Amino acid sequence: MKLNPIHLSITSHPENLKHIRKVMKDIMSKTRLSKEDSGCIILAVDEACSNIIKHSYKNDYNQKIDLTIKLEKTLLTISITDTGIRFDKNSIKTRNIDEIKPGGLGTYIINQVMDRVEHNCTAKGLNRIKMMKKLK
Repeated sequence: MKLNPIHLSITSHPENLKHIRKVMKDIMSKTRLSKEDSGCIILAVDEACSNIIKHSYKNDYNQKIDLTIKLEKTLLTISITDTGIRFDKNSIKTRNIDEIKPGGLGTYIINQVMDRVEHNCTAKGLNRIKMMKKLK
């Protein structure tokens, strides 16, 4: 199934993550993915937004996060932009997954769930994470 792109703009308050999860759940219900796979994608989007709130905006709950979600026949693309501190993927320290402790697994989860993840800074100075998942 193909949908017109969906655009969301929220303030960076953790309370708003439930709205994003609800929208993602509605979108995932239109795919043929299993409930488990859909839940993993919802978690990846939630983690990306949580990381923006915590790291890019340093828990400033009055900033803006914009999402664009495109569902095509064989590809789901989620682009998330913010105006906070630029993300440096090289600053992420990898660790043994067996050394689980609270926090710090968002990037790992995103990279495990999605088929392709791109981080960049736009010409207008926005941070963008683009996550893509191939649909069978």
